[in-house]
Amino acid sequence: MSITLAGECMVTRPFSVHSEPDFVQVLDRLRSAELTYAHVETNFGHFSEVAAPARGDQVGSYFLTDPQVATDLRQAGVDIVSLANNHSVDFGAAGISSTVRHCDAAGMAHAGTGRDLEEAREPAYLETRQGRVALVSVSSGNKSHEWASQPKAGLPGRAGVNPLRPEMRFLVEQEAAEQLKRIGSALGILRETKAGAEGSSGLLMHAEQGEFSLAMANDQSTTGSNLWRQSDHFEILSSSNKWDFSGNLRSVAEAATMADLVLVAHHFSVSEGPRGNQPPRFVREFAHACIDEGADIFIGHGWHKTLGIEIYRGKPIVYGLGNFFAQSEFVRRVPYDAYETWGHDIERLSTLTPAAHPLHPGLDQGSETWWSSAVLDLELDGGELQSIRLNPVELGRPVGRKAVRRPVGHGERPLTDGRPFTAYGEDAEAILDRYKRLSADFGTSMVIEGETGVIKV
Repeated sequence: MSITLAGECMVTRPFSVHSEPDFVQVLDRLRSAELTYAHVETNFGHFSEVAAPARGDQVGSYFLTDPQVATDLRQAGVDIVSLANNHSVDFGAAGISSTVRHCDAAGMAHAGTGRDLEEAREPAYLETRQGRVALVSVSSGNKSHEWASQPKAGLPGRAGVNPLRPEMRFLVEQEAAEQLKRIGSALGILRETKAGAEGSSGLLMHAEQGEFSLAMANDQSTTGSNLWRQSDHFEILSSSNKWDFSGNLRSVAEAATMADLVLVAHHFSVSEGPRGNQPPRFVREFAHACIDEGADIFIGHGWHKTLGIEIYRGKPIVYGLGNFFAQSEFVRRVPYDAYETWGHDIERLSTLTPAAHPLHPGLDQGSETWWSSAVLDLELDGGELQSIRLNPVELGRPVGRKAVRRPVGHGERPLTDGRPFTAYGEDAEAILDRYKRLSADFGTSMVIEGETGVIKV
């Protein structure tokens, strides 16, 4: 079976009208595979279908895309998509419903969101000539109102994403721990295990003996996001919420029982400190557990960066697919919240338009990874991985440079087309060298053959 993996589709413009050879070549690669997967990081819907924006203070784009784009993706060869990500609930339950509806209408199987947790967590199934395919889609980094929930006592479940909630522990040396406690005590925000201080409100619900938390003013009505532990070194340890972890492994086990090929897609927008070049500890633990439970391919994304490839028990773990479309600059209608968050004068709201800058994170910068990635072709024989071929693509800018190769518009700050074209020369070399270097950290050997990379198992 030939399987093609495409990355994060922040796609906001219909694209079937385009016919440039280097663009068509990429789409033909998707069409030629027996199974093509992509991650959809937008909502499909008409403005009349969705409710008010469901989030306020997040520094990011609000994605709502013409449903025609779902049809374009299907015509480009995309068979199955993951929908769970940190933008899934941009437009509330109505946005989730419209996205699902338009994926169904386009003929793309999908997983990761739903009217309640059971629906969001269940595998998607796709019948192919080579066998039955299943996909489980998971998201880490969403806020609490975005997590799908179960119905209870006649109350309906909450629509949302299938979550894998991370828990972060901050290890600090003794002197630093004492200083943190002193500061926290002086400010009245120190919470220690079993202290029972007023205002804790669950901050220590996940704490182990000896751990403490700082009850930041905006966190005092939540289960908190910081647990501190005295140690002999500095480190951030990430782990998964135990209920999310076990619940998602049950979905993987179900898929392994009921399908011939199981994909798990994990969108993680959180990190242990800066978004570096290595996946968080909790992501790697989850990936290994999914393979142990019966998954055949693990697909990571969320940092908008390409990360290394690990072969674990003969199965591929792709920790970061990177961007396949990057078109957040072309969102047609931007909500009030985005203008306020990005510092625009909201007293002049009626004069502000989606052409204002800034409204989206980091798009006017040169980036080693935002404007490039690779389409991965996997070959399986009898369910066993034989090879992975990496085909580099660029999205409208030379890799790592601020220059715009395919500009759009006539403004002082050119917008970037954001569609994937075949990468050549220095661009292809930079993309493949990064994959080769980061995959070597996992013991994976990649050979560069011309302007493609090859991993043989």
